[in-house]
Amino acid sequence: MPHDRKGNLLNVGDHVVIEATVTQVQTGEEYCNVTLETIEPMYPGDSRSTLSLNAKQVTRTGANDET
Repeated sequence: MPHDRKGNLLNVGDHVVIEATVTQVQTGEEYCNVTLETIEPMYPGDSRSTLSLNAKQVTRTGANDET
């Protein structure tokens, strides 16, 4: 059975959060896209996944803001 990194069981339809870093921003007149790289590497190994989304599909967390 699939589990998340905290050991919670995952089912079809569950909402999840993917921690990622913005690595590229593509701007246009009517849209803006971002390329993301996951923070947690794939198991096993140390390679990280990348994905591209419309910027409206993500929310900035402020995790890297200075206090």
